[in-house]
Amino acid sequence: MTGPIVGPLWVAWRGQRAQAAAIAAVVMMYGVAAVVEHVEPDLSGLTEQLAGLLPGAACLVWGAPLISREFETGTHMLAWTQSLTRGRWLAAILATAATGALVAAALLAALLAWALPPTGGDPMNWPYYESHGPVPFIRVLFALTLGAALGAVTRNTRITMPLSVLLAGISQLTGRALRGHLELPYWPTQWIETASYLILTLVLTGVAYLAIRRRP
Repeated sequence: MTGPIVGPLWVAWRGQRAQAAAIAAVVMMYGVAAVVEHVEPDLSGLTEQLAGLLPGAACLVWGAPLISREFETGTHMLAWTQSLTRGRWLAAILATAATGALVAAALLAALLAWALPPTGGDPMNWPYYESHGPVPFIRVLFALTLGAALGAVTRNTRITMPLSVLLAGISQLTGRALRGHLELPYWPTQWIETASYLILTLVLTGVAYLAIRRRP
């Protein structure tokens, strides 16, 4: 009973270990910056300047090559000819990547909760806002899925990587701009932004699925 489920997940994990290691290195970089700040208070601000970096890294390193590289190397055909449907194949690789990205986001949230200075009474300050609550988690998922969907459409890693990072950055800046116009309290803004990113993530997942269904 578990074979049809565990098998594709195990294969997906084996194929994504390099991406997981790269994201782990990003989290370690945050950790080093946080330790440096606590040892040398004059260098405070390092961790704050890194706030919001993880979604871009997840998009570039993990999401963008997730499907496009499969097409470029032809390894997707091995899965599709082993009685594995395209939907299950996509679900396995996305679920594996999403789990890794969420674990990284959780570790980073714990680290930033310890490292970031007090908000000074303003939880809408962008480094604090983008590293607390549900927003950092859904933003990582959105960025990851954005890269994967673009990879499924373009089937070219070199095109997907810069394009996905550009769009992820634009979405982040757009979120900050809209946040300023809403003028809502912290938690309502967090949940509205989370719901918006969740809808976009689901749409992008559908785009990726349709793109691989169209491939002969």
